[in-house]
Amino acid sequence: MSSALQPAGHDSPRLVALPAPPPRKAAPTLAYAAFATICVLWGTTFVAIRVAIETIPTMLVTGIRFTAAGVLLLAIARMRGVTFPRPWRRQIISGILMAACGNTLVVYAEHALTSGLAALLAATIPIWMAVMESMLGTARLTPRKVAGLALGFGGVGLLVAPAIGHFDASIGFFLAVGAMQLSSICWNAGTLYSRGGTKGDPLANSVIQMLSGGILITLLAFAFGNRPAPAMFSLRSTAALLYLAVFGSVVAYSAYNYAMSKLNAGKVSSYAYVNPLVAVITGVALLGEPVTARMIAAMVIILGGVALIQLDRRLAVVKEK
Repeated sequence: MSSALQPAGHDSPRLVALPAPPPRKAAPTLAYAAFATICVLWGTTFVAIRVAIETIPTMLVTGIRFTAAGVLLLAIARMRGVTFPRPWRRQIISGILMAACGNTLVVYAEHALTSGLAALLAATIPIWMAVMESMLGTARLTPRKVAGLALGFGGVGLLVAPAIGHFDASIGFFLAVGAMQLSSICWNAGTLYSRGGTKGDPLANSVIQMLSGGILITLLAFAFGNRPAPAMFSLRSTAALLYLAVFGSVVAYSAYNYAMSKLNAGKVSSYAYVNPLVAVITGVALLGEPVTARMIAAMVIILGGVALIQLDRRLAVVKEK
C-alpha cells in the first residue's frame, strides 16, 4: 500500500493509506502473435516483390498493390465507422512520398538486387531518420548517434565495396543501391510530414496514404505505356502481387496497429532487426539466393548502427521522464 500526507481538519497532518496502483497487466499472447506476424510478413515482402517483377512492370506492382490494399482497408474502415476528417492534403502528400516514391524505388532496385540485399539496405531507414531529424532540428545528433551513423553507412559501404573499380559492369547495381537509399529518404520524409497537422484515425490515414500513392503511381504507369495486359500476369507474379496487397499491406498493418495498442513502442519497433534476417532466409529458401560472408558481416554492422540509434532514443525518453 502506498501512502500520502493528507490534512485532517485542524489536526496535524497524518498518513492516510492510498490504494496501491493495480499491477500492469501482462501483454496478451495475441499481441506477441501480432508482433511475430509483422516480422514475418514485412520480412517476406522483399521476396514477393522479386517474384512480382518477373512479369509485371515496376510501377504497376506498386500501383496495383497499394490501390487494392487501400480499397480493402477503406471497406474495413467503413464497417468500423471510422471517420475521415478533412483536410486530407498532409496524408495525400505522405502517401505519395512513402507508397508511390519510397516503395516504387524498392521495386525498381530489386531488378538488380537480391531480396536479401534489398532488405539489408532498407534497414538503413532508422539511420537516415536520425540524419533528417538532426537536419530539421527536431532531434540532437549525439555522439552515440554519430557512431550509429558511421556503423550503418559503413555496412552499406561494405556491401558496395566489391563493385568499386568495376563501374561499367556494375552501373545497374550502383543505381539500385542509390535507389534504396533514396527510398529510405522518401519514406522518412513522408513519415515526418505525416506527424504534423491534425491527428486523425490511424486507419483513416493509412487508407488515404495507400490510395493516393497507389492511384498516382498507377496513372504514371499508364502514362508511360505500362497498361495491364493478360500476358503480364503469370501465376507466380499474380500470386506474389496478391500477397503484397493482402498480407504485406492489409494484414501486416492490422497486426502492427494491434501490437502497438498492447505492447510498448520500443518492443514493436524491434521488428526492424528481424526483417532483414527473415528476408535473407526466405530468399535462400524460396529463390535460392546466395548469402555471402560479406552480407552477414554487413547485416551485423548495419543493425549494430540501428541499435545504437534506437538506444539513444530510448535513453533520451528516459531522461525526459
